[in-house]
Amino acid sequence: MMQSAAQEYKVSKYLTEFQNRRTEEAYQKHIQKIVTRQLRITLVSWAIILLSFAIPDYLALGVSGSFFYLLAYRVIIALSLLLVIANIKPDTDFFKISRAVALVAVAGFTGFMLFFLLRPDITIWVIGMIMIQIVFLMIFIPIRFILAAVVGIYAVVITMATRLALGTTTNDLIGLFFLLMLPYVLGGATTMRLGISQRRQYSLFIQTETINHELMMEIEHRRALELKLKEMASTDPLTGLANRREYETLFMHEIHRARRSGTPLAVCILDLDHFKRVNDAYGHGAGDAVLRCTAGLLKRELRSMDIVGRLGGEEFIILLPETTTEQAGEIGTRLLEALAEMEIDVGKTVIRVTATIGISGLLDEDETFNTIIARADEALYRGKNAGRNRVDIKTS
Repeated sequence: MMQSAAQEYKVSKYLTEFQNRRTEEAYQKHIQKIVTRQLRITLVSWAIILLSFAIPDYLALGVSGSFFYLLAYRVIIALSLLLVIANIKPDTDFFKISRAVALVAVAGFTGFMLFFLLRPDITIWVIGMIMIQIVFLMIFIPIRFILAAVVGIYAVVITMATRLALGTTTNDLIGLFFLLMLPYVLGGATTMRLGISQRRQYSLFIQTETINHELMMEIEHRRALELKLKEMASTDPLTGLANRREYETLFMHEIHRARRSGTPLAVCILDLDHFKRVNDAYGHGAGDAVLRCTAGLLKRELRSMDIVGRLGGEEFIILLPETTTEQAGEIGTRLLEALAEMEIDVGKTVIRVTATIGISGLLDEDETFNTIIARADEALYRGKNAGRNRVDIKTS
């Protein structure tokens, strides 16, 4: 994994680019806004400077053929730069931009040789401007280093060839070569150092982001696991209802709240009738299906504030906050009717079940939760003995 990452972010020292093309494209996309803005500013500045020097040409040459030749050169290059600028969009491919700018730069250096022919009086100044343009090309124009390097060499070669054609001596040519190579080497070295440094920073940034993302994913995974463990610790695995530990905690909270606010509280115990017959006739899988369907019915029919838990076996316990025993009796009757109408698919057949509900309310003398449960349990067995599929209420 580490070797793969090292290979992916390996930077070529000579091209000053990531060796992996996709990584280089991702890097260019990452810095695209900055590069686009810098390139526009640089090319506009280049065009303005290029056109502004038409004034010294006019002062030196007047209205002459030489002046118009130089003016035409300046206008053509400036228009070419403006055309490139117009085609730079937020999603323009960096490599295409680099090629377009390189072509304009080649044309610009080629046309610049006219100054040696038409303005021999400022030869030293022309050489100085070529040196500045090489530095400008190598450092300030954000294009691919390899293209900038090739165009820079072209500028040196065409300048040397032009001076040779104009009769410059060998010694002067050697001096000129070293003079032109100075900005080329310094500019290239600076650009290489910056390019490699920036890409290394980018690789560290991406790897840090990846580590942070993986860390966040791990944290989310742990949170989900903790929630799952908490849910498993507080719910019955078969029905998804609150288990004994959970509903007793919730019940005690509601009892204390009822005593503080003076509101009624009712407890119901629901027991499925003849549940053993279901297991014996259809198997334990069918019994489990009945328990799950009953739990689902209770959750659908009851309020969000009501608390439903599995007491054990085929028994369910229900806490009804702010509910009198009479109101609980009406709720219990509605639950039994809904249960009796519910068809439960147990694989080979569809069955119906009934239940008996025992109800008790919170009394002033109740000291423990078990006291209320015991009364509800008494009501339940009284209902069982009375024929089942009914609601029985014990008030004292």
